[in-house]
Amino acid sequence: MNSIYFLLNFFIGACLASHANVIYERWDTRNFIFSRSYCDNCKSTLSLLDEIPLFSYLLLKGKCKYCQKNIPRELFFFELVGGFAFCTINFSDKSQIITSIFIFSLLLIAISDYYQNEFDLIFIFPAIITSILFNRIYLFNWIEWLSFLPVLIVLSIYSFKQKMGLGDLLIYVLISTYFTPTFANLTLLFAALILIIIHFTENNLASYNYPFIPFIFIGLIISKFIFEQ
Repeated sequence: MNSIYFLLNFFIGACLASHANVIYERWDTRNFIFSRSYCDNCKSTLSLLDEIPLFSYLLLKGKCKYCQKNIPRELFFFELVGGFAFCTINFSDKSQIITSIFIFSLLLIAISDYYQNEFDLIFIFPAIITSILFNRIYLFNWIEWLSFLPVLIVLSIYSFKQKMGLGDLLIYVLISTYFTPTFANLTLLFAALILIIIHFTENNLASYNYPFIPFIFIGLIISKFIFEQ
């Protein structure tokens, strides 16, 4: 039963990630709710089978079946990440629904940051609202404050010196207040470790500017799995 629950939520998460990608791509035209999906290259309307997250990419071997142009691998990656992000969410629980809204907002930001190294401020509003209304600051003990304030100060200094984006700092604060500082610090740790591994794997220059929020989002997924065990 747990396996079915996991797989169903994974599929829901992949669908949400797919729609988040559509929202990002069509944000300028606001044409992402009622319109049908189509190939960005040949503009052919996709069938229902073509829109199944992950599976359609694998079945089509990463190519549009109408024009044979490659489907961006990033779409498959974000659907996969989205599946893992939501697979432990209990969609019958009100508090978990709130968490899913928070996570979806961060996913949308991560997608935008990946492509543009920036994001539209409206993307972060759901996360800000949920963090304000359902924050856990009142539950922080002195250990939580000691783990939160030093990291906040360091990140603020880096942001002031423009060595990291203000958005990264804001994301850290939101995760800390909605979950806990311990959770947020672990998320940052995993994000940094993954970034270091990728940096040395790709042999990019030290000055290469990586979008950090996608790594934070992956770190959040790993942290959720650890905290929910």
